[in-house]
Amino acid sequence: MKDRPTTTTASTSQTVPASETAKQPSVSTAMRLEVTQIKGYERNPRRSENPEHDRIMASIRSEGMDQPLVVTCRPSETEYVIGAGGNTRLHILQALYQETGDERFRWVDCLFKPWNHESDVLLAHLRENDLRSGLSFIDKAQAVIDAKQLLELEMEIDQLSQRRLEALLRERGYSLSHGLISQMGYAVHTLMPVIPLALQSGLGRPQVEKIRALDRAARGIWKQRNLGDDESFDAVFAALCKRYDSPEWDLEPLRSAIETEITSRPSSSASNFCASQTARALSMKLKP
Repeated sequence: MKDRPTTTTASTSQTVPASETAKQPSVSTAMRLEVTQIKGYERNPRRSENPEHDRIMASIRSEGMDQPLVVTCRPSETEYVIGAGGNTRLHILQALYQETGDERFRWVDCLFKPWNHESDVLLAHLRENDLRSGLSFIDKAQAVIDAKQLLELEMEIDQLSQRRLEALLRERGYSLSHGLISQMGYAVHTLMPVIPLALQSGLGRPQVEKIRALDRAARGIWKQRNLGDDESFDAVFAALCKRYDSPEWDLEPLRSAIETEITSRPSSSASNFCASQTARALSMKLKP
């Protein structure tokens, strides 16, 4: 007789047919599910392949899973979804089962957790990824901004301040400083559209902070020389960032290009910086 997926409820220790799991237990529940019944979390913070993928696959192929997957289920759906990390392990199990047909990879022990809010699931993934293996700065930043948007939707708030977001994240067990949230917002909203290759190749917080310092310093000189408004500077800065976007990011060519752009334009300001003064001002702002 073909095996059927089963669940064991934490409160009664009863084994029940898997068809009843669609009713979504109100308590955490141990389950044994077919890997085809589970899907990865669509908002998974890790947007690139896990650098530990091959090692994890070799371990699962040899020893199987050593920990259950955490799963949940949206109220409007019947398919289970990964609820806190584990997307890589699920995809590996599914790939191994498809490759081998081995029953070892067909079934997986899971811990079902009742659905609460979308933001809670996203933050659970963020916490788990931080514990298991570090996310790139841009992956974490995009997930935090995604969580902010979900919280605004769930709380019916037009715009969460960074201070309020910091407090809400801390209440949910994911502490970030106000300054880090600010850098993440800059990376996502300002830099991701213009230097995606650099960010996706591992550009970290220190480099983002230096780019932002250059942005602020150059913007200040731009205005001091009356070269245009913020919108005109933004266009120039974005164009130059795109020009130098590369997996092998180097800030110096961008700094030099901005210096040239500023000094080559006629200024209507009495405080007309010469090239050496502009270079010195920009370099000073980039010092640690």
